[in-house]
Amino acid sequence: MLRLKKVGLQLERFSLKNITLNVEKQEYLVLLGPTGAGKTVLLETIAGIHYPDQGKIFLNDQDATYWPPEERRLGVVYQDYALFPHLNVYDNIAFGLRLRGETISRINKTVLAIASFMEISPLLKRRIRFLSGGERQRTALARALVFKPRLLLLDEPLSALDSLTRDRLQRELKRIQKQLGIAVLHITHDLKEAFYLADRMLVMNEGQILQQGKIKDLLTRPENRVVAELLGIKNIIPVKEGKGEQVFLNGLGPVNQLETINSKLLKNKSYCLTIPSWAIELKPNEDAIYYLWKGQMKIIEINQMKDYMDIELQHFSGQRLNASLSYREMFRLSPFIKVNQDIEVALLRNGIHWVPASPGGHYLYE
Repeated sequence: MLRLKKVGLQLERFSLKNITLNVEKQEYLVLLGPTGAGKTVLLETIAGIHYPDQGKIFLNDQDATYWPPEERRLGVVYQDYALFPHLNVYDNIAFGLRLRGETISRINKTVLAIASFMEISPLLKRRIRFLSGGERQRTALARALVFKPRLLLLDEPLSALDSLTRDRLQRELKRIQKQLGIAVLHITHDLKEAFYLADRMLVMNEGQILQQGKIKDLLTRPENRVVAELLGIKNIIPVKEGKGEQVFLNGLGPVNQLETINSKLLKNKSYCLTIPSWAIELKPNEDAIYYLWKGQMKIIEINQMKDYMDIELQHFSGQRLNASLSYREMFRLSPFIKVNQDIEVALLRNGIHWVPASPGGHYLYE
C-alpha cells in the first residue's frame, strides 16, 4: 500500500537516512522513537510536505515521490490537532470538503455520517475552545477520515491527553482502524501506546530505522543495544570471555554452561546481554535448565507501578538489575519481598538475548 525505498532527506542539520519501509493494507504500523529521532519529518515526507533528495515513495505501487499532498489521499492528524479555533466542530470537519467544491447536501451527509461514527454528533455546533482534549482528538480524526483516505498518518496523537482519556482513545483508534479497514502509520515515543496498538513496529533514532518487525521479535531479539534501550529494556550487562571459553556476565559471574553459546564469537568483540525485567525470577523453583544464571542479590528498592511492581536488586559486586512482578506474583512472594532482604534470583533463558555493545551489528547467533 505504502512503500518507501531508500528515502533520504537533508533539512538543515538533520537528515533522514536510507529509509525503507512498507505499510500493508489494513495494517497498524507504529513508528517508535525518542524526541528528535525524525519521526515527524518522515511523516511529513510521506504526506508530501517535504520532497526527498533521494529514494522513492510508492502508493499502491504508483510512484508518488513528487505528488502534491492533495493527490496522495492521506489523512493526517498532528499532535496539536491543527483545528481552526474560530470554527465549530461541523465547520472544521467540512472545511476540506468545501475546498473541494462538494455540494451542500453532500457535505452535510458526509459530516453527519463521520460525526456519528466518531460519536461526536452532539458536539457539531460547539466551538473548538470549548472541547476537551479527547473531543478535540475525535474532531481531528473525523476531519482526517472524512475524505476516506487510503492511509491515516498519526503524529503523536495522544501525547497531550490525560492517562484515562489516552487509554480510552487507544481503544477507539483500534476500533476505527478495524471497522474502516484502513492502514495506519502511527508515530509515538510512548512504549505502552506502541505495544498496545501495533500490528508491527519500527524503531527509529537519529534519522534512520534501526529495526522493524513484530513486537515480540523486537523485544526478544533486539539487534543492538540502542534498540534494546528504546524498547525499555533496563538490564543490559556487558559480557566477557574467561578461561576455557567460559562466559562471564559483568558483576554476576559465569553463565550456566548448558547455554549453547559459541563463545568463539566473543573473541575480539564487545557484546552485552539484554534482560527484560520480566525475565528475572525471584525465588526460582524450576529446573536449572530453564535459567542462564542463578545467584543471591539484595532487594534495595520496591516501586509500585500502575500494573506491576518494580523491584531493584543489587549483587554483592555492585551490579544492579530491575525485575518486574505482577501483583499476583507479588502477593505470592510477599513474605520474601522486603527492602534489604537477600533473595535468590535467576535469569530465565526466554527473552534473554546477546547483542553487540556498539550501535551497529548483527545477532550473535540465531
